[in-house]
Amino acid sequence: MPDMVENVDAIRAAAAAYIESWLAGDEARMRGCLHPELAKRRVADPASGELSLHEVPAAALVADAAMPKEGIAPGYSIDILDVTAGSASVKVLSAPFVDYLHLARFGQRWLIVNVLYERKS
Repeated sequence: MPDMVENVDAIRAAAAAYIESWLAGDEARMRGCLHPELAKRRVADPASGELSLHEVPAAALVADAAMPKEGIAPGYSIDILDVTAGSASVKVLSAPFVDYLHLARFGQRWLIVNVLYERKS
């Protein structure tokens, strides 16, 4: 079993792959960091009070990664919020988004299984 430092490094690498692949348009790298049953969601209209969510399935996120991202600043930050032996919570800040990732360990791999996100205004 990997030690905690190896887990944190692997978690950070998965989070970096997520945001870097989206910014760079790298579908293969995006696919490699996501669980195939990923749930990525945001509140559809926060001001309305309605309980509707906008959902982006893994396949749509991979396809979106390939779209050009002209005019978007390439910087980002990653904060690991919590780590256990088999799960982690991570906050990723980029120019367009605030993403809260939940990752799970599958053998020696860490994959993103859930994302709750907001578009920055």
